[in-house]
Amino acid sequence: MKKRSPYYLNLLFVLFIGGFTANAQGPGSLFVDAGPDVVADCAAGGCADITATFLETFDTSGSNYAVNSIPYMPPFPFNGLANPLNPNIDDAWSPVDALPFDFCFFGNLETEFQVGSNGVLRFDVNPGDTTNGWSFSENLPNNSNPTLGEANVFTPVHDIDPSVSNTEEIGYEVLGVFPNRVLVVSYFEVPMFSGGCNSLLATQMAVFYEFSNVIEFYIQDKPVCSGWNSGNAALGIQNDAGTTAYVPPGRNTSDSPWTTTNEAWSISPVGPPTYIFEWLDSTGTVIGTTPTINVCVSGTETFTARVTYTNTCNGELVILSDDVNVMPASTFTADLGLDVDTCSPDSILLDANTGLPGLSYEWFYNGASQGPSTIGDDTFTANAPNSGLYEVYVFDPADPICIVTDDKVINFYPQPVVENEPEDLFICDDGTNVGIFDLTQNDNDILGAQDPMMFVVKYYETFVDSQMDMNQIMPPLDAAYLIMAPPTQTIFVRIEDNSGTCFALDDFTITFAPIVAGPMTDIDDVCDQDGDGFVSFDLVALKNAEALNGQSPAQFNVTYHNTLADANVNIGALPNPYVVAAPGETIWVRVESAAQAGCFAVDSFDIIIFLAPPVTLPTTYKICDDLPNDGFAIFDLTTKIPEITGGNPNAVVTFHENLLTAQSGAFPITPDTAYVNEIAGFDTVWVRVEDINSPTCFATLSLDLQVNESPAITDPIS
Repeated sequence: MKKRSPYYLNLLFVLFIGGFTANAQGPGSLFVDAGPDVVADCAAGGCADITATFLETFDTSGSNYAVNSIPYMPPFPFNGLANPLNPNIDDAWSPVDALPFDFCFFGNLETEFQVGSNGVLRFDVNPGDTTNGWSFSENLPNNSNPTLGEANVFTPVHDIDPSVSNTEEIGYEVLGVFPNRVLVVSYFEVPMFSGGCNSLLATQMAVFYEFSNVIEFYIQDKPVCSGWNSGNAALGIQNDAGTTAYVPPGRNTSDSPWTTTNEAWSISPVGPPTYIFEWLDSTGTVIGTTPTINVCVSGTETFTARVTYTNTCNGELVILSDDVNVMPASTFTADLGLDVDTCSPDSILLDANTGLPGLSYEWFYNGASQGPSTIGDDTFTANAPNSGLYEVYVFDPADPICIVTDDKVINFYPQPVVENEPEDLFICDDGTNVGIFDLTQNDNDILGAQDPMMFVVKYYETFVDSQMDMNQIMPPLDAAYLIMAPPTQTIFVRIEDNSGTCFALDDFTITFAPIVAGPMTDIDDVCDQDGDGFVSFDLVALKNAEALNGQSPAQFNVTYHNTLADANVNIGALPNPYVVAAPGETIWVRVESAAQAGCFAVDSFDIIIFLAPPVTLPTTYKICDDLPNDGFAIFDLTTKIPEITGGNPNAVVTFHENLLTAQSGAFPITPDTAYVNEIAGFDTVWVRVEDINSPTCFATLSLDLQVNESPAITDPIS
């Protein structure tokens, strides 16, 4: 087998992590925890112990390890890992894979690994060796039997058979971030080999920790197939040469057959410590190097637990730190409440009232005193835009050494607005374009007069994404965005301040489609009331909306033409308003993209003009009153029609009581052949004369009715 010697990187990595406590990926990950905040008794001089916990690491350049039983608390799942290996293949090694972090193993710097289907892993990789052995009876360490000699890590090793199940999983995944990445290799519910043992399922895991180079084993179920290979199994690690191994007690081959459930072990390097622990006060001065120290404070003070880790395998350096606050205990407390992030410009009143009279208060903004301590001055106003740290110091003038403090961070963020509605965007689908939009065309409209250095405009494909600030269409894709669902897609926009706290939302549409014109409808019932044969039309007001058919008037130009040829080449655009001569004409409309010259559509409509029928004002209709000369008579109004229309066969005549009903055509006089005047001696009726082809084209005029008194007959008659 190959032998490798450790080497050390010349490049030094230094990582400062403030407030690093719960970021560890598992028991073998680097961490430091300064503990909970501590209250120091003023009666004891304001002194108290503070204690930090952290991972202790040791030199990994040697070949010495410690084996320890640990609580069975698997830090990662056994199944669902990102990289499945050896699916349904028995006795096989996986392909060689790269380890994305340096791992020191028996003094060697390992960067590659292979996983065997019988519960083993090796760093001494061999791409040409694809068969993972299963038969063994020897103890670890061993290099005489290839089944054991070809492997470095045994999780445990025993003959298991993934080929007889469709639900088992063998896989690995690298989780976490530097310096706490881990390689997790897991076997989930893999059947034991041999037909009589296939119902026995093994579930086991190995975890390899970056930097600390600790290896952990978690065994959920390790059954025994005693009728096969004598039920042999072994758990532990061994070097490449197969001369040194570390095995938990009772877990070597000679202890077989052995079985277990819910068992865990840690195998960690043994050597000189590779960490330096320090306590620092608020000025950064080192005040102690033991995990527990005693500190004395007059007011609230922050202390920092700092651990400097050195990886002796590759020379990497990591510095982790965590803070603890120590505050003096008193008979009173000050509470300014939770930190505030606000988008409102309204002032915020800070209230440190302790409920006790006679106390002195001093206020600070970003560390600067806002005036001398003053008895009873328990409130302070924070005004926008003064973001920062607000603090109060409270003490009893009779005991000025014991100071109670509290602080509150207030951030006043500017509230952005969508100053102008974003414009809908259109690209003509002419068979050549592919529908790529520059969404940032709307940036200036949305920002308006707002300072672009203070706000950012973002674009999203869903409203929820814009609201939650997820899945942003990232630059430069927002300037070359390919429409996803032609012809029309809604784009959601978010304008936010630089902190991302305050925002406003809006949306617009992008359309990738052929231009449409219309469909247009005819103007087919226009009356030339004055009868001069010409009518003026406001084509823009009458027809633009119909021509656009929902398309944005800001993105398209509409013109009108006398002929199809003119419309197609965009010449001879008609003026507006446009005068049409009776009996009418065909108008051609062209709708063209304002952004893409030559991308247009054409349609037409007819204008039909009717002339109001010519009429003549009739003479007064006179009738002689029948006796007894009461002033009322019966008129046959239809006798006046020839006089009114001049015999026009296309004229339709109705009579009405007044001008309004004549103009509307409502309530015609019925019957018009036997009309009795309503006022004694005279009356006026109104005449409506329509064109038989256009009921809306009509003329109105009046007809006077007169009842003449009959002459008296003298009696006797001579």
